[in-house]
Amino acid sequence: MLRNSRMSGYCDLRRPIEVRYAELMLKRIGFFHFVKDHCDPFGSLRRALNEESAKYEERDISGSLIVLPEAFNLGRRYYPLGFPKITGKLGDATIPLEGALEELHHTAASRHTVFVAGLIGEQFSSAYWIDYSGPPQLMCHKMGDDKTGQYRPWTGCDNNNPVECDDACVGALICLDALERSDETLEARKRREKLIDKLKKCNQRYRILCIPGHMDSNSIPEKDGVYCILANSGSLKSFVKNDRKTDVLEPVDPLRNEICLAPLPLPS
Repeated sequence: MLRNSRMSGYCDLRRPIEVRYAELMLKRIGFFHFVKDHCDPFGSLRRALNEESAKYEERDISGSLIVLPEAFNLGRRYYPLGFPKITGKLGDATIPLEGALEELHHTAASRHTVFVAGLIGEQFSSAYWIDYSGPPQLMCHKMGDDKTGQYRPWTGCDNNNPVECDDACVGALICLDALERSDETLEARKRREKLIDKLKKCNQRYRILCIPGHMDSNSIPEKDGVYCILANSGSLKSFVKNDRKTDVLEPVDPLRNEICLAPLPLPS
């Protein structure tokens, strides 16, 4: 059940964002591979968290960065039945953005984890940084147009992308924005290149690119010099790649929902 306290559970909102982030130290990174039961995203997430945490002493997965797929709150399959003749509608997510953010914050606070989540709002498909110490922060909106009609392609800039915490610099791009495509806009290409450049130049030990996605193609996003996390709800497997573009983590069973975590640092 989603909460309706309208964000009342957030920690001290007076603390500067920079201070909050500087106190966050990541122990492991991973993804939620979400391929079924799309009508119940939060129930599916809770079950996967319980299953994964059972593998750890005292069920402690604190310090984990978990990437959630694109449009996680949509509440149904990503592409409408009859697509492309039939498309979706703006602002038509089953779970409203505010409720989804509140539920994810509560989950992050209860387990001392961090989520980078792909969520649909009234107009945009977005990625949010959600940690246990304060309110969610918008990282980016999706620029590329996948023709589903479920969001407006963004044309502006990102003010909080990447996020810098104690030992990691974490950026986000949504689905096809992470891919080099012949039909992408110049603005989308420049934004991706600028973000990757920022990640590579940061002073933190870990440089991480998070990709909330719904991918069905073989166009696999990967970048030299950064860790890459794809959380997928399509037919393509989710993965974690190291800074040499080598797979270090995949779902055990690509046909079931699963949270997978890898300890930091990743093997070379």
